[in-house]
Amino acid sequence: MNAREVFEKRLRQAVRASAREVQEYAQENHRFTSKTGELERAIDVRQVSDFTAEVYIDSNAANYGPFVHNGTKAHIIRPKVKKALRWVPQGGNAFIFARRVRHPGTRSDPFLYKALEAKQEAIKGIFSKAVNVALDDIANSVISDTKSINIKIKL
Repeated sequence: MNAREVFEKRLRQAVRASAREVQEYAQENHRFTSKTGELERAIDVRQVSDFTAEVYIDSNAANYGPFVHNGTKAHIIRPKVKKALRWVPQGGNAFIFARRVRHPGTRSDPFLYKALEAKQEAIKGIFSKAVNVALDDIANSVISDTKSINIKIKL
């Protein structure tokens, strides 16, 4: 393996490790109240290219995730199929019906951005360590090549 391949291998490892670091922090540090853990599990990582990874909310696992992260504006909720909406108020025991409801909107909880910001120093450390390990690998490779050359010269 040449020096470039060694360096690229270590950088790919650093990209994956950094993305996992952000993912784990986002799963553990957020403002939303989790009832099922579904949204935490929906925070996922994908390798986009050799040197790019994304931490994202998997909308297939929790379709409401982007709304929690980005918030929503005030809006009207209407029934899709039936003529009225129905729910039981908190602490109540009877149904309430309405043809539409004015939802006040939700405040955003940008936990992915906060996780990236909180983990900046850790990410710098991961890349610093990866570069140092790559340099050590390359130096050891050069030293072992030099030893084999010396042996050949002595013979």
